Amino acid sequence: MPDRMMVPLEPQRRWWILLIIVISILLILAILRVQGLLLILPIAVIAVLVVGKRPDTSETRALRSSIALSSEDIQDVIVEFEKFSSSPEAEYMADRTLTRPALLDPDCPDPDIEAFRHEYATARRFLGRLEARLTKNHLDIPQLESLLKVTDQRALEIREAWIAARQAAQRLGPDY
Repeated sequence: MPDRMMVPLEPQRRWWILLIIVISILLILAILRVQGLLLILPIAVIAVLVVGKRPDTSETRALRSSIALSSEDIQDVIVEFEKFSSSPEAEYMADRTLTRPALLDPDCPDPDIEAFRHEYATARRFLGRLEARLTKNHLDIPQLESLLKVTDQRALEIREAWIAARQAAQRLGPDY
């Protein structure tokens, strides 16, 4: 399912603005001729500055760093699960064999564990797409805010799913 955040709207809007400006310039030139030319020059300069204006870099930088922090929260849960599932440390081995073996069973029917597995898989895909999306420098502030909202929501969902799955697996115990 494609993400709505992946659709760039900004270039289309700029083309429409430029089209309206060009049509307006041609109309002014046709109606006012020489006086229109004197009127068009300052208007054209202002229009180029407004259309070409980039968003505030400090706000953009802050939004990008917030997105990075949220994506790190997602990555932390992924790393926790990967440590749980494959770490040779005694603590993790005991946890996955004696306390919560259901977390590693792909056929476990518990809804909390299934929900975490789904969140885990989608979070990994999301992080890959997020990196590709953030490498583009033409994202405007509303797009970055939307991306931050989605990333925060995903981080919250995977963290809650991880906690619920661990509790469910512990409740099921070693002989589920």
